[in-house]
Amino acid sequence: MIPARQPRRKVGRNVGRYALGALVLALAMLSVIAYCTLRASLPQLEGLATVPDKALRAHATIERDAEGMPTIKAASRADLAYATGFAHAQDRFFQMDLMRRAASGELAELFGPAMLDTDKGFRIHDFRGVAAQVLSDAQPADRAILDAYVAGVNAGLGALGARPWEYFLLRSVPRPWTAADSMLVAFSMYLNLNDSTGETERARAALRDGLPAEVFAFLHPYGTSWDAPLTGNAWRGPPIPSADIFDLRRAAMRRTAGGAEPHSPTSSFAEADIVGSNSWAVAGSHTASGAALLANDMHLPMRLPNVWYRARLMVTGSANSSLDLVGVTLPGLPMLIVGSNGHVAWGYTNSYGDWSDVVLVEADPANRERYRFADGVEPFRVRHETIQVRGAAAVPLAVRVTRWGPVIGKDTAGRSLVLAWTAHHARASNLELLRLEQARDLDAALDTANLAGGPVQNFVAADASGRIGWSLLGQVPVRANYDSSMPASWQPDGTGWIGWRAPQEYPRIVDPANGRLWTANARTLDAPTWLNFAGEGGYDLGARANQIRDDLLALERATVDDMRRIQLDDRALFLTRWRDLLLGLLTLEATRDHPARAAARSLVEKWSARAAPDDPGYRIVRAFRLKVRDAVYGSLIDVVKRKSPRLKFVPSPQFEAPLWQIVTEQPAHLLSPVHASWNEALLGYLDQSLADLPPQCESLSNCSWGRQNTLAMRHPLSSAMPLLGRWLDMPPQALPGDVAMPRVQGTAFGASERLIVSPGREAEGLLQLPGGPVDHPLSPFYGAGHAAWASGEAHPLLPGKTKYALRLEPRS
Repeated sequence: MIPARQPRRKVGRNVGRYALGALVLALAMLSVIAYCTLRASLPQLEGLATVPDKALRAHATIERDAEGMPTIKAASRADLAYATGFAHAQDRFFQMDLMRRAASGELAELFGPAMLDTDKGFRIHDFRGVAAQVLSDAQPADRAILDAYVAGVNAGLGALGARPWEYFLLRSVPRPWTAADSMLVAFSMYLNLNDSTGETERARAALRDGLPAEVFAFLHPYGTSWDAPLTGNAWRGPPIPSADIFDLRRAAMRRTAGGAEPHSPTSSFAEADIVGSNSWAVAGSHTASGAALLANDMHLPMRLPNVWYRARLMVTGSANSSLDLVGVTLPGLPMLIVGSNGHVAWGYTNSYGDWSDVVLVEADPANRERYRFADGVEPFRVRHETIQVRGAAAVPLAVRVTRWGPVIGKDTAGRSLVLAWTAHHARASNLELLRLEQARDLDAALDTANLAGGPVQNFVAADASGRIGWSLLGQVPVRANYDSSMPASWQPDGTGWIGWRAPQEYPRIVDPANGRLWTANARTLDAPTWLNFAGEGGYDLGARANQIRDDLLALERATVDDMRRIQLDDRALFLTRWRDLLLGLLTLEATRDHPARAAARSLVEKWSARAAPDDPGYRIVRAFRLKVRDAVYGSLIDVVKRKSPRLKFVPSPQFEAPLWQIVTEQPAHLLSPVHASWNEALLGYLDQSLADLPPQCESLSNCSWGRQNTLAMRHPLSSAMPLLGRWLDMPPQALPGDVAMPRVQGTAFGASERLIVSPGREAEGLLQLPGGPVDHPLSPFYGAGHAAWASGEAHPLLPGKTKYALRLEPRS
């Protein structure tokens, strides 16, 4: 009997089911393979790791507590460096790779054409060439430590069960680590902390040339009434220039008579990069314990993983060679960056001195390939670079170089603009920081700081005897015969950088009479001393330093918890006078028939006087001040901005002084001609700031500060692969804090660490870091400690009880 044929539709349906089942099975298998591959790239936490090279002389251990903080122990400093490199590579290699690639202009090789312009901008600095010179000049003992670290990095990378997970997603293979790469990591910090573009100097020169001298000086004071330097007094700026010198309304009439339309500057000026690092110390004579206290919270852009890596580093050899270091390291380098060695504790804030200059270079009229210098002419040197681009052809880049630095552009007169920058000099980047590990007292630490290389920092230290001190860390050029705040020619003999400051020339403050020291990115010394030594590199408004100083002076006997409260101080002292100004404007007449103004007044009256996440009143006052600042500054520089539309103009942090003079004295000749009175102008600026609030708020009462100040701490790959964001990024979180207060916090900027320690009493210290120690989303340590950082919860400096232990053994 012949069986009946199955209907064609049923056969097709079955085939479809089989195909769908096979697809689901294939996807499941791929998911399992991907998951297993990702798990294989997790760092090894326990057991024995036999390393293949002879750079490790004896066994070393990496112990971790429940949050993954490592205690790394070895019998010698070189072996400690090896084990530190091993841990850094296993936990953070992708971060290290991005930092070396950024400094060397090699990001496009990993990410493709989107990073080509970035690479071109960074490649001109030739940091690989500078790194080679730094390594050539290094002391043999320092080089041995660095070489051991490099060997440890490559051993740690090779010991992973699979390449780090980021390379799996990028379908790439990590490149081995070299000693030059470690120096590139150091140079990446220059890019974070210094001006590498010359934009500020070029804009300032345009303002100098386009405004009356009295107006330029008025707009660029060296400080404000908020100043809180360690020596000297607050700066007193010049008076408002008279109408005979500068009259906005008369100038507008002249433009109108000439056929130009009156102009109302409404564009917002770009905010200068947020700054916020704090560091202070209290002498033992003014603490409850009798031991000196040091606090440090360096602020940097917030990303995953966090830039710092917390660790305890121990050499367990003889008494003469033993070390016990605790604090934060920078993956890519073998030394402790900030922390304590049991005898001395130290911390940094960026100095914002003037560490780069724009040099005007005159070409030789007879041969444009040559340029003039004091003794005649010489040819531009051309350095040929090749930028590798993933998925595209390599791109050649020709960089013209002079004796003073690389060419970065041309001015309106056709002259070449050259960047002279301390980062281009091997002298300014050395390995002297390793000496801090051995410092046994305050004087030794300060001596080391004055010899060390790196971006120039305020260096605050305390020692176990209760002493405290401040100086600058980093190498400082000696300038001669030019104004370093603007582009200048270095052609005349004896002009430009003519050497480097000797250690004995560095300013120091040791054992101050009041027993306190504080730094907060503002001018640290009296203006003449600071400007003569460091120059004006955009140091911050003194409001934050002022608040810290007053907090410290109010303490009779400081404690660790007092230091933590100051780090978390989010009181809006700076904006209080702006709140009062705003309430004075919002009279019954001003709010009548203006429901938005009336609602704003109610909320501002009830503000918390803090940068609190749930406070809409704070947000309104802040927005009002920024709108007034932009409008007033825009009116004053309008004539210059029209002539130089491509330049980036940003109000100086010290512009707060002339701004406050203008809005309180209200001179008619500095009022924008589009307004009939200052009262009308200020109310109009308020209306604009309220209208600019996002429509998602629905009402002013819903527009709290936290809805704007929501932390977005993201992994670099989540922006390119948005579907991974929930898996990779820290959860968005509304946080307290803002600029101009100790707790500086933005949406992608904040405290990269918060340290409090008394040297010799580390068990009482605190340390908070965002993001967690291990850059792997499958790790139990991904995000560990982040919640304590966000809430400001006290978190111990020393690691907890050992939960995991890995033993590194050299292969016999």
